Amino acid sequence: MQVNVTARHTKLTPALKEYAEKKLLQVKKYVEKITTAHIILNVEKDRHIAEVVLDISKHKIAAKAVAGDMYGAIDLVMDKASKQVKKHMDKVKEHRELPYSVVADVVFDGKGVARSKTPPKIKDVKEYRIKEQSILEAVETMEKRNHNFCVFKNVDGGRTNIVYKREDGSRGLLILK
Repeated sequence: MQVNVTARHTKLTPALKEYAEKKLLQVKKYVEKITTAHIILNVEKDRHIAEVVLDISKHKIAAKAVAGDMYGAIDLVMDKASKQVKKHMDKVKEHRELPYSVVADVVFDGKGVARSKTPPKIKDVKEYRIKEQSILEAVETMEKRNHNFCVFKNVDGGRTNIVYKREDGSRGLLILK
């Protein structure tokens, strides 16, 4: 993560810079994919203003706080940024239903197909015995069990097939070779 600390109308002391960077770690614990962080410290008359702009995988999060002293302004702005990052991460997790690390690590190969560096975690493993059935019996089994698909061995030809429910409510058949 690249961190830039800028001071306007005030001198940037090493202690102030170190304090701002230390407080940034408070935000970093919620997300690992911060590419750049820009912290701007400004003084206007007796107002101490701290701003932070974070780049998180194609999203910018900005926060601004005003206080009586610079350390207080840094504390306030990092609290605001933490809340925004948490909210952003919750949205990403709800939307994708995957851990953020998996969502952020999706890359595209040369053909435009997304592939992940880390495989998604499998929550449940069940053993399933493939029965020899007709297509009609497989559809009835799928509906009786309230599943979206049924894997079966077709009595006509002995091949493994999959019957599935389509989004429009109709049924589909996959014949495996």
